[in-house]
Amino acid sequence: MGGGTDQIVGTSPLLRQVQEKAKLLAEVDVPVLLLGETGVGKERFARLIHESGRRKAGPFVALNCGGLPRDLLSSELFGYVEGAFTGARRSGMIGKIEAASGGTLFLDEIGEMPLELQPYLLRVLEGGEIYPLGDAKPRKVEFRLVAATNKDLREEVNARRFRMDLFYRVSVTSLRIPALRDHSEDVPSLVEYFSRGASQHHGVPLKRFEPDALSALQRHAWPGNVRELRNVVEGAVLMATGESVTLADLSADITSPLAHNPAGAPLAPPIADLEAVERDAISAAILACHGNLTLAAKQLRISKSTLYLKVKRYGLEKLIPDARSGAR
Repeated sequence: MGGGTDQIVGTSPLLRQVQEKAKLLAEVDVPVLLLGETGVGKERFARLIHESGRRKAGPFVALNCGGLPRDLLSSELFGYVEGAFTGARRSGMIGKIEAASGGTLFLDEIGEMPLELQPYLLRVLEGGEIYPLGDAKPRKVEFRLVAATNKDLREEVNARRFRMDLFYRVSVTSLRIPALRDHSEDVPSLVEYFSRGASQHHGVPLKRFEPDALSALQRHAWPGNVRELRNVVEGAVLMATGESVTLADLSADITSPLAHNPAGAPLAPPIADLEAVERDAISAAILACHGNLTLAAKQLRISKSTLYLKVKRYGLEKLIPDARSGAR
């Protein structure tokens, strides 16, 4: 998971497995919900899904739903026409949804979306049309939705802070991004990557991290995940007075034994194997194509005979008549 670019850095088996799952999900043009703690790099994986899918030639448009007032978030999502409200731009504004048409819309922190706006997003996802504020005529849109959250949306649904129908619409498929502490063997590669980025960005000499400093970074629990590591590395590169970064150049927050295994550090839920992801992708394609296996095979980019074998292998035969009846 990168710093200034969208590169995903790391070669650990866990990270490779998650990347493979992301590429597999990219083949099916249905919504994906990315799950994981703050700072794990969910936007990097959203871009990977975009760039590995059939919409890669289209735009990738990102919007963070957290921290914006309801009216501002509404304008950012749906846009508005000239004169829609006092202070509106003369030319109006194209919303992020319309800007993403033909490509991918990434909605980060979707769990923070105000309840009042959720029905409008649901209507767009179901009807493929938006009404910019102040415009009585709908505009057609077609895009791939990738959403992300660090919340348990099922709990949010139970608490009536998130609509159940929208939850099922945005989570047709899901992927959990692991916390950095669960693939700490990638820390040295990330440190080198962020160090080079900081050196180039600030125009300072490249600094090597001494083995004891690297060991301390690798032992740290990283509650802020990759984003926290990036900030620590950038600060160390800028503040170290020698030609390399030593243990003494790191803060006590990093070198303290308590920082390595803080009490109550959350454990990441186990990630399903690739077969489970493949089964979900096939199920999603069958549902999206209303049980038409020819179209589903085309969407999955596999032969119809291969799809039949996989349907039988995963016991999905009963899903086909259900999908067909749901289309009526």
